[in-house]
Amino acid sequence: AARGVELRGGDDVGAKPAPVPLVMWHGMGDNCCDPGTMGRLKTYVESAVPGIYVHNVMVGGSPAADTMHGYFGNVNDQVAEACDRLAAIPELQNGFNAIGFSQGSLFIRAATQRCADRLKVKTLVTMGGPHQGVASLPGCDVFSPATDAGAFCRAAEAAIEAAAYSPFTRSSVVQAQYFKDPRALDRYLERNPFLPDVNNERVQKNETYKSALTSLERLVLVRFTEDTVVEPRDSAWFSTYEPGNKMPRPLIPLREQAMYTEDWLGLRALDESGRLVMAECPGQHMWFTDAWLKENVLDKYMYGGGTLRDESSSNAAVKISSSR
Repeated sequence: AARGVELRGGDDVGAKPAPVPLVMWHGMGDNCCDPGTMGRLKTYVESAVPGIYVHNVMVGGSPAADTMHGYFGNVNDQVAEACDRLAAIPELQNGFNAIGFSQGSLFIRAATQRCADRLKVKTLVTMGGPHQGVASLPGCDVFSPATDAGAFCRAAEAAIEAAAYSPFTRSSVVQAQYFKDPRALDRYLERNPFLPDVNNERVQKNETYKSALTSLERLVLVRFTEDTVVEPRDSAWFSTYEPGNKMPRPLIPLREQAMYTEDWLGLRALDESGRLVMAECPGQHMWFTDAWLKENVLDKYMYGGGTLRDESSSNAAVKISSSR
């Protein structure tokens, strides 16, 4: 007798395939699972896109450790840890979409570039990501001094103020590892252990980074129009300050930089093929509604046909991450 696939009475052979899974990486001051931020957002996406598998990145062994690692630790090691964990998840083996929030935008892009042999990222959306680094310190005033996030932020701020490029700070304070002072670019290129590499800014280019980004179906860079946390706010679009001490510092847009014209990362290739999108979200850093995210990210660039199940919460303003 011929052997084949057994169809049970309840099987629906005409059922749609499951939506592409989604991975999200939070920003500074947050963690994977906070019920008021990323945990709530995961639940919302699962209701907005029926059948989707959603995974929130956690660094360390617990949500509390994840919050701490948003300030302290070696970012290169954190990205490697995330790659290992994501590569081991069966639901992600055939590829996934990804959204990075604030500094998580930069870290999920790093994972995309460095682990392309194991991670198959399809569409990558970054929300307020400091892709060209930050030229000023985090705004710790948004945190209550009584919270762990407030204490961590002020400790990181003090370390960067004291010596952003010292061996200890540059290897253990997260924000120092994407700090880019336009007055000291030589020191930045020489001593920063993370951002110059992930942006392919050094003389020796890593072609696998370019290959990984050009393999994306789409890269969407979202800038917050009133962002005062990421400085400059156009770092979300890969703009950077002109080197030197001139004040006010002129911004150099992506398309006027060697990074683009010489295509160090594949951004020009993405752009010329219509797969690089520079979008905006009105308002301050990381403030957006569920309805805005669904319409302008999930539907527009990822899933299209998802339907909201909980209309009552769709217009609630949500601050997903307190800072970068």
